[in-house]
Amino acid sequence: MPQNNPNLSQELTELRQKIKASKTAFDSTIAAYKALLDAFHTFRNSIGIVHQIKYLKDLPRALEDIARVRSLPILHLVLDKSFFAHRVPEEITLVPTEILDVHLAQFSPTIHAPRLYLGNIYDIDHPDFFLSSKIPAQQGSCFIFALRHKYQQQKTIGILSGADPDPSRFAPDQATDFLEHFCDTLSCTLVTLLEHAQLEEMSVSDSLTGVHNRAYLERHAQRILDFASRKNLPAHLLFIDLNGFKKVNDTLGHEAGDLVLIAVARTIQAMVRKYDIFVRLGGDEFVIILPDTNEHKAYSFVQRLNYALRRIDVADISGVPTNITISTSIGMARYRNGMTLEELIRAADQAMYTQKHLSRGYSSDQDQDLPDSDLKANVS
Repeated sequence: MPQNNPNLSQELTELRQKIKASKTAFDSTIAAYKALLDAFHTFRNSIGIVHQIKYLKDLPRALEDIARVRSLPILHLVLDKSFFAHRVPEEITLVPTEILDVHLAQFSPTIHAPRLYLGNIYDIDHPDFFLSSKIPAQQGSCFIFALRHKYQQQKTIGILSGADPDPSRFAPDQATDFLEHFCDTLSCTLVTLLEHAQLEEMSVSDSLTGVHNRAYLERHAQRILDFASRKNLPAHLLFIDLNGFKKVNDTLGHEAGDLVLIAVARTIQAMVRKYDIFVRLGGDEFVIILPDTNEHKAYSFVQRLNYALRRIDVADISGVPTNITISTSIGMARYRNGMTLEELIRAADQAMYTQKHLSRGYSSDQDQDLPDSDLKANVS
C-alpha cells in the first residue's frame, strides 16, 4: 500500500477548494450574465413598446404593456398640464407646472439627473403624487425619473415613477443605465407626439378664432353622417351667416371685425355639445352639425343660439362706441340618407339665403346691418 503523503493530501484539498471556488465564481458570472441579458431583453421590449406609440391617445395602453413587460405592480406617468392639456386621455395624470415644481423640489439638487430617486417609498414626501393611490401599504421601493424636453433640457415635461413591494428592487446604489435610457427615449417620444398633435391641431384649426376649420369638417363630418344613416338617427346642419358684417369692418375697422368674429366663435363654442361639429368656413360663415338631433331640438337650439349672438356687445368688444349689433341668418338642413356633405352644406346654405332675403330691408346686392327680427330657419 502506498504511504500517506500529507503534502499531497493538502494539495488535493486546496485544489478541490479552488475548483469549488472557481465553479461558484463561474456560476455567479453566468447568473449575472443571464440577469443582464434578461434586463437587456426587458429594456429592448420596453423601448419597442415606446417606439410603437403613434398618438398620445395610445399612452395608457402603452404604459400597461410596459408595466407588464417589466413586472411592475405600479407604473405611473405624471405630465405637465401646460404641454399636454386636452391632448392626452383622462387616464393620464396632468398637473400644473407650479405643482410639479413643488413636488420635485425635495430632490434638489439632483445629482444623477434625470434620475431623481431610488429607494424606500416612504422616505419621500407625498409618495401618492408620484405613484398614485396604489402604493403598497407596508413597505416597498420605487424609482422616480424626470422626463426632460428634448429641445429644452432645463424643462421637465413630466415624471415617470414605478414601485414594487420588494424593498430591495430599487436600491439607491443600483445601476440604472437601461432605465435612464428608457426614460430618455420616452421623453423624446412624448415631445415628438406632442409636436405631431400640435401640427394636427394647426391643420384643422382656424388661425383667428381657434375653432375647427373646413378641413376638420371634411375630415370628420362624413363619418358622423354615415353613422346617422346606419343607425337611422336624425342629424341637422346649420349654416350661420352674420348679417351686415361688412358694416363692422367698414365702420369700426378690421381689427374690430376680427374681435367680433372671435366673440361669435366663442359664444357658439360654449353652446355646442362635445360630439357636435362646429367650424368656421371662412369670413363670417360658420357651420354646425348636430348629430342625433331631431327638427324640434335643432330649431330650439337655433333660437337659443340667435339670442346668445344678439347679446354680444360690439361696442364693448371693439372698444369703440357704436350701436351696431350682431344678427344672423341661419339656414337649417336635415341630413337624408345618401346625401354627401357638400349637398347638405348646399341645402343649408340655400335655406340661409332664403331666410336672409325674407329679412326686412335686405337684397342680394346689399350688405347692410339688418334690424332684429324673429328667426325663421328653413328646413330643407
